[in-house]
Amino acid sequence: MDNTGSKKILILFVYEILKRYSDVNHRLTQSEIAALVRDVYGMSCDRKAIGRNINALINAGIDIETYEENNAGYYLREPLFTDSEVRMLIDSVLASRYISGNYARDLIEKLSKLATAYLSKRIPHVLQADKWVHTDNPQVFLNIELLDEAIDTHCKVQFIYNRYGLDLNLHTRHEYKYEVDPYQIACCNGRYYLVCNYEKHDRVTNFRIDLITDVEALDTKAIPFENLPYKSNSLDIAEYTKYALNMYDGKKVSAIIKLKEERIGDVIDWFGKDITVLPEKNDGYIQVRVTGSDNGIRMWAIQYGRLVEVLSPAELREAIRLDVAAIAEKYNNI
Repeated sequence: MDNTGSKKILILFVYEILKRYSDVNHRLTQSEIAALVRDVYGMSCDRKAIGRNINALINAGIDIETYEENNAGYYLREPLFTDSEVRMLIDSVLASRYISGNYARDLIEKLSKLATAYLSKRIPHVLQADKWVHTDNPQVFLNIELLDEAIDTHCKVQFIYNRYGLDLNLHTRHEYKYEVDPYQIACCNGRYYLVCNYEKHDRVTNFRIDLITDVEALDTKAIPFENLPYKSNSLDIAEYTKYALNMYDGKKVSAIIKLKEERIGDVIDWFGKDITVLPEKNDGYIQVRVTGSDNGIRMWAIQYGRLVEVLSPAELREAIRLDVAAIAEKYNNI
């Protein structure tokens, strides 16, 4: 790139160099900045021009620590994102199974440009997005856009819901399209879910967005969330994802769980700190009262198996007992 005659754009190049190549551990002198401007943008400039443009950036409100302050060099004191923040965003993309491998790679490339040039040297795994588990559904972002618009306009939507076949590819689950009242999009355990009312069941249902294709907004207005059975208030998505454990909706129950004292962290991980540790304690075991959907607590208890015991309510305990008996029968038939 030959920018020899574009001196007015030098201030932008200086700012970009400071964003990309400077931090508290990499202070740049005016000569080093001039060399980077030449190498990266093809523009030749002298040290004094760099100094004038840095002063102009400071006067415009850009927080730059100067050579006079540290006797070492210049660096951008408050970037839009720190390298650690960009690292967290990149790791979130890598862990998000609802994003396809190609999109993940593109997003990581864009995010990397928000950090300094030194970040990629510290996290080589960002170059291996294809090795992480991601969906192969290219419609995910389009789905989110269309569903967001339908939620905003309170319209019903219809779509095809898919599942994986033995060939490891997505296939239509049923011949018909699902028609739902969309309420919110929620992220849970590395997946995006559409929280909606599926009229065939007339209750809240959660569909994985990475398994949805061919979304179409309808002219029919959606049934309000608060008009559904057992729902009296508008949807609070933060409260819902905590209550609908693992995105299993159901009847809201208060359950008492018995577990070893050192496992209390597992309860907090899933139910948060809105729990009650009961005073009863025996031989290192404690009892904790939690609140959530019956289906969610049921699946959680099975997941933790021998580590926890649901003491109440009785109907939930019985449902778990039948599940465990069915599992035992499978493993007894050898």
